[in-house]
Amino acid sequence: MSLRIANGPVSWGVDFADAPGIPTWETVFSEIGEAGYQWCELGPLGYLPDDDVRVRAELDARGLGVAGSYVFEPMELRARHDEICDTARRTSERIAALGGSYLVVIDLVSDERAATAGRADAAPRLRSDAYRDLLDGLRAVSRVALDHKLTPVLHPHAGSWVEFEDEVEQVLADTESDGLELCIDTGHFAYAGIDPVAFLAGHRDRVQYLHFKDINPAVHQRVVNEAIAFFDAVSLGVFCPLGKGCVDFFGFAEQLKGGFNGPGTVEQDRDARQPTSPLDDARASLDFLRGLGI
Repeated sequence: MSLRIANGPVSWGVDFADAPGIPTWETVFSEIGEAGYQWCELGPLGYLPDDDVRVRAELDARGLGVAGSYVFEPMELRARHDEICDTARRTSERIAALGGSYLVVIDLVSDERAATAGRADAAPRLRSDAYRDLLDGLRAVSRVALDHKLTPVLHPHAGSWVEFEDEVEQVLADTESDGLELCIDTGHFAYAGIDPVAFLAGHRDRVQYLHFKDINPAVHQRVVNEAIAFFDAVSLGVFCPLGKGCVDFFGFAEQLKGGFNGPGTVEQDRDARQPTSPLDDARASLDFLRGLGI
């Protein structure tokens, strides 16, 4: 099974361009290439130099093509929709200029929902006007991506307002005619109690992009039992190299054989301040996928 397998700055702890303790972009993209990847995600806007010619030359020197990148913004805040669309526009322009094809659309982790990540029964939910604001934000960002000839893909995310299975199903139903497709992140799905294998089987027509991610079951059980907030769980190492956690990648690989043409990005959310080796983990995860025949 031949897929374009990428990695990206998130696996080095770069969720945000100004996050504390993050490595330089030169280090990250050099190590992505060193780990054996031929594709990458670009990371958050503002992390790479604002010079497409230079960035393309740096990626070429490392043998890296571009799969896409993401926007990670509070889609439910109507007052910020213009600002979010501007971020989406600048991100889409960069992706298109560097040869990528996908914009991953993620609702930002909120304080309210971070506190209940992985606990569907305890999580507050968006209702009526607030939910419509979320949909309008997602639709607006999708239109920006489509205007730049990119495919927008919804990425359900632990600690966001689009996390649990009923929420994902509702958003997919309500955006079916808006061009918004789906990215299954195997780790975030498992964190939220969603079976990624079954979800892929039931939504194959909407799944255009993948994030390969695994979770440490012992740490996950602890953070759920103790109501530990999402980013604190990341610092505790809830995400681990592929094949070291509880995600059923063997079943997932079998489902992919039924037909999938998009790229897949290996991700391991981490706190960059922790003394772990992103390079070693990225290499181990790629070796694991190859062992599955991917």
